[in-house]
Amino acid sequence: MFLRLLSDVRWQTASPGWKRSMSSSRRNTTTAATEVHSASLPVRAQVVICGGGIMGTSVAYHLSKLGWKDIVLLEQGRLAAGSTRFCAGIISTARHVSIELKMADYSNKLYEQLEQETGIKTGYVRTGSISLAQTQDRLISLKRIASRLKVMGIPCEIITPKQVAQLHPMINIHDLVGAMHMPEDAVVSSADVSLALANAASRNGVQIHERTSVSHVMIQKGAVAGVETDRGQIECQYFVNCAGQWAYELGLSSEEPISIPLHACEHFYLLTRPLKKPLESSTPTIVDPDGRIYVRSWQGGILSGGFEKNPKPIFTEGRNQLEIQNLHEDWDHFEPLLSALLRRMPGLEALEIMQLVNCPESFTPDMRCIMGESPTVRGYFVLAGMNSAGVSLGGGAGKHLAEWMVNDYPSENVWSLDLKRFGALQSSRTFLRHRVMEVMPLIYDLKVPRWDFQTGRQLRTSPLYDRLDAQGAQWMEKHGFERPKYFVPPGKGKIAFSSSWSTPQYFVHFTDCPESPDSLP
Repeated sequence: MFLRLLSDVRWQTASPGWKRSMSSSRRNTTTAATEVHSASLPVRAQVVICGGGIMGTSVAYHLSKLGWKDIVLLEQGRLAAGSTRFCAGIISTARHVSIELKMADYSNKLYEQLEQETGIKTGYVRTGSISLAQTQDRLISLKRIASRLKVMGIPCEIITPKQVAQLHPMINIHDLVGAMHMPEDAVVSSADVSLALANAASRNGVQIHERTSVSHVMIQKGAVAGVETDRGQIECQYFVNCAGQWAYELGLSSEEPISIPLHACEHFYLLTRPLKKPLESSTPTIVDPDGRIYVRSWQGGILSGGFEKNPKPIFTEGRNQLEIQNLHEDWDHFEPLLSALLRRMPGLEALEIMQLVNCPESFTPDMRCIMGESPTVRGYFVLAGMNSAGVSLGGGAGKHLAEWMVNDYPSENVWSLDLKRFGALQSSRTFLRHRVMEVMPLIYDLKVPRWDFQTGRQLRTSPLYDRLDAQGAQWMEKHGFERPKYFVPPGKGKIAFSSSWSTPQYFVHFTDCPESPDSLP
């Protein structure tokens, strides 16, 4: 199947021109931040931020906006040279968690005005996005998201397949039952956004040092005292771990280890040459969750990737030292996503592929990002684990963490993202490796009630577990603890989970319960 599909797709190896265009863009971006990289490190600072990607630069930007000036940002390589560099650059506000939705909306508005504020081109284009539904259950899910968006004042509408074809004529609509259109979604160059944030922060007094690695955080009396780098020590009151895929190892390397449960997986997307009739930069972004793919316009061609059912964890044995993580191509692994792309956009069969990009993305045990202060070390803050939504959440997440540091609390309720929700149980590398293999596909899986993680189970059970299990208990997991969700009557057997919005199968047994309304006198 893979060879047949590629027979119509003339594949070439990576074009050096693409890499040159990216690097020349960086060279042409003259910022105040780049002027201080060669300066010596300060002896002390109020805040040290580790990580020069979109998270670290966003925190620095917002802290400086709130009036804090004595800030040092350290980057082990170059600014925006990690996962930020390879981000697809899609800003999507269609989130299932309300606080993440608000953060994405703020990010969208921030990036839109960032070019005017800094003079640095960020590649911001308001394209809008279309999320497709192949089933009624998916359409119900989109309607639920749309209702939440409308309450928050974000424009969106449920549209018909014919309207999808009018907005994006290349889309095959034969199997669609509907879609959700979000006209204010956008695309950006994530690396340029990070550089623009760094530029603005530097103008506000933030010192930025590239080629500076943090080896560990020094701790005294349960609080941050400073950082040790390969260029010397810096005394500080606050430390912010925005190290992305390195955040886990950096946390463990502190004098008092900090648990930051995340793990990287390989993430694939392809880049193509321009179409015969090049796509306009304002062409709507397509999200086809049932096909597990996304598609956006890119330099007249397309950028398309997805979240496969069988992800590949990476860097399972320790810290990755690469600066620019373009990993090996794996066309066999990408084939299901390529097949889905050609089914959705059959007009691309003769398109020339430029490169298959493979870069690491960090995922957390519950598919929500990690932010907040360590419960064990005062002044140690974390912002990491974006679950492939770094550019969408970066602006808002940086804002809330900066507020948290300056005011002791953020302006929104971010408890569902707080680092404190995790314990030592979720920090095992073995646990994380298996859990992220389940988490990554969930990005496009149908989000329905009654669903539970299947990895990392039966790690914490009560003395009554065996007795309750023998009585037909069906289990759910909370913070590693197994808890009965419902009981199946004797002789009925285990009830299979249904990924649907329809009435759950266990409802048929409800009238068998002595406490059910039908059994009452």
